[in-house]
Amino acid sequence: KKSQGHKVQSDYVYRPKKSGLRPEFVNHTVNEYTFIEDYEQSPVIIDYLCFTVKLADLRHCKKDAPYSGIHFPEAPKFSQHHAKTIDDIEAYNRYFREVTMDYLQETLRRFIQYVLGFNYGSPRGKGFQFYEDSFVLTSEYGDDYCGQVGFGGNRDTLHFQITGHGCKHLFANRSCRFLHHWISTVLCCKQLSRIDLAFDDYDGLHTCEAAENVSRLGGFKRSRGFSPKVSNGDEWDWDENGNKIFSREERNFGSRQSLVYWRVYNKKLERNITAEDFSWYRSEVELKKWDTDILLNPVGGFVALNAYAASLLSNTVEPVITKTKSRKRVACDVLAASYWAKRQYGRLVNSLLELYQGDFEKVVTTLVRDDTVLLYPSMHRKLINALE
Repeated sequence: KKSQGHKVQSDYVYRPKKSGLRPEFVNHTVNEYTFIEDYEQSPVIIDYLCFTVKLADLRHCKKDAPYSGIHFPEAPKFSQHHAKTIDDIEAYNRYFREVTMDYLQETLRRFIQYVLGFNYGSPRGKGFQFYEDSFVLTSEYGDDYCGQVGFGGNRDTLHFQITGHGCKHLFANRSCRFLHHWISTVLCCKQLSRIDLAFDDYDGLHTCEAAENVSRLGGFKRSRGFSPKVSNGDEWDWDENGNKIFSREERNFGSRQSLVYWRVYNKKLERNITAEDFSWYRSEVELKKWDTDILLNPVGGFVALNAYAASLLSNTVEPVITKTKSRKRVACDVLAASYWAKRQYGRLVNSLLELYQGDFEKVVTTLVRDDTVLLYPSMHRKLINALE
């Protein structure tokens, strides 16, 4: 019987090619605008975003050009060269680095302009996050500061740091799925260095005192581990009648070094809004080393964090469990160890099974060493079962 795997279903939808068109003339789909509108109406917003990509992975942008309509430069092609002296080798290597770097820099410029929708400044001669240099990101017309990009060092990587104001510009015209496709699928970035999700309350229900009471009941506790520590960040003065006049009202749950850090604070005081009949409290969570898949459903990922996050939304939202990169890496380490052990000693194990007539216990006893055992944590079994 012939295999039918090569046949494509009749309802299969191909990605339309848009090569040769300028980005402003590309016809966007209705679904893309729906995703943008969904984010605008979403109760949870992205208020900060950091991710790191390899400089060499920018070459993959050209592969998506026929479908995105964004024209990226062609990768340079080098012909064979016969070097007669060491100076010729050094000159060729220097030429290779300069041409390749010019190509990657031009690709980066177009990625920032057409994919992210930002403008950029010149190198400042000042680095951050252990990078040698950096440049700022601005809005399309250069009037608003939106973040910065670090480059130089750190194994030839680029670090994008987009502020809350920059996120407003970014997601005003680009959907979360669009961004996920580019940084995860195209640029192979599977981990966000940091992403902040925020929920704004204008009814005075989810105040700092309410969050503190929820913490007393274990509402900030995640599926495993202990409840985070609570710190009070209030600042106030006294009026003539002995009443507190707050200049800052804030509760912190966890630490800045942890993967999940919560801040519940009075946004009205932070913005110096003096209206008496106005209330604005923000519940903000800072996630570090988080899976990029949270961009596919920020609301579902937010609700799945803990009971407090789920209680903020009045409507029913299906929780979406997103994992930190470290847990996936631990599980993949076990699978990788099993894979290489199978490649190196698989034939030997098969021979022993045949020799001992399928007695697995005797085969394992024969192979077990008498020295120290390499222990794996108890969570590995759950992680492996989840991946398999």
